[in-house]
Amino acid sequence: MDTTDGALFTPTEAAVLTRLSLKAVNNAIDKDMVPTTAKVARTSSRLLDAWALLALVLERRLESRLFPELRRRLFAALPSSPRDVISLEDGAIVIKIDLREPRRDLAAQLRALRRARALVVSDPEILTGDPVFRGTRVPVHLIATLLEKGATEAQILTAYPRITPEMISLAPVYTQAYPVRGRPRKQPWRDHPSVRRIRIPLAGLKAS
Repeated sequence: MDTTDGALFTPTEAAVLTRLSLKAVNNAIDKDMVPTTAKVARTSSRLLDAWALLALVLERRLESRLFPELRRRLFAALPSSPRDVISLEDGAIVIKIDLREPRRDLAAQLRALRRARALVVSDPEILTGDPVFRGTRVPVHLIATLLEKGATEAQILTAYPRITPEMISLAPVYTQAYPVRGRPRKQPWRDHPSVRRIRIPLAGLKAS
């Protein structure tokens, strides 16, 4: 993962990229565990840079192994450390952590999120602006909901032949990073006839 491109991420995006819960990300920010945060001018939004994301990945791995103050010192040293390893001396103890696997993990998650964003468009002329897969009228959140309820890739492809397996696999990534905000509203596709009906075996359904 390139930590020098200047990209900033919301806590919700960070939760997806680091596989932490949103609560855990916000707790890390509130406790000053994450070394770098930024605020958008005239807003209260908290944004995190790539170094902060790497710190969050390490926080997930080290929380039960190092005291909070040691973790803060370790994370603060990330920008000045060699690319593949970070070390910290605490008295007679020297802590060394290999950064290669956390970086690879984070880079893979970032590629998935960027690809998911590239596959989605929001246009006021299409389903009143609800995010849909590019070149279709298929809502991303609908596909993610079907997956959550137990629908298989084959069933979804049969019902919505204009989308691809890649779109299906990335739907949860997009919807977790960009959840529907505010009071739930009537979905614009609700009163339109289905392209095809999709049948999910009762045993395969998950309780909501």
